[in-house]
Amino acid sequence: MIWEEYLSAADKDRLAQTGLTGPEGLGSRPALVVIDVSWGFAGDQPGEDILDSIRRWPNSCGAESWQAIDRIAALCMAARARDVPVLYSTGRARGDAWDLGSWGWKNSRTAEQVPATPQDRDANEIVTPLLPETRDIMVYKRKPSAFFGAPTATHLRRLGCDSVLLTGTTTSGCVRASAVDAYSHGFRVAAIADGCFDRAQASHAIALFDIAMRYGAVIDSDAALDHLDSLTTPAARALPR
Repeated sequence: MIWEEYLSAADKDRLAQTGLTGPEGLGSRPALVVIDVSWGFAGDQPGEDILDSIRRWPNSCGAESWQAIDRIAALCMAARARDVPVLYSTGRARGDAWDLGSWGWKNSRTAEQVPATPQDRDANEIVTPLLPETRDIMVYKRKPSAFFGAPTATHLRRLGCDSVLLTGTTTSGCVRASAVDAYSHGFRVAAIADGCFDRAQASHAIALFDIAMRYGAVIDSDAALDHLDSLTTPAARALPR
């Protein structure tokens, strides 16, 4: 797995004895959740090195963003074909950045993204290849988790979902926080490793390890596509076609 190179020999010995202890993460009525895949986190030039991208987009994750976006797009297409709900999250803030709160305490460049950055693009706007369709659900948040202060759990229960397939960014921040909250709300959790991205590969890998150890499953997009294809009783459609 992606986290192997970051584990010590002692860690590996312990895992050989205990294994991953988290619950299974694949339910029969999932929703696909796309977390914060916006211009602010992906940048606007596919393939651009992160050191160049962050000069314009302070929170950009660079080229890895766009590799994951390709996989997320395939997952969105497959989910819609199976009438599996697709739910997006993104941030929202006042034009004067007053309500950014603790984001501003931690990251001195946060306010640079309000209300817009290069090409007058809103940093919180979902990137063009992943634009939500009419039947998809959008939730707006001000903190890392897609569940905190947002109606996400209510929407998922109304749809009859028992599980979430998590994609998006950052793996160690908003994805991990969403995994914890989804688990806490009683949903099965699976993070899609190649459908998530982060600014540091160590953070990406260890966050996935934490999810696998505690909150659910970590699978790749091919396994997620196979799971979607196998469903016989998908959750109710979010909105009419």
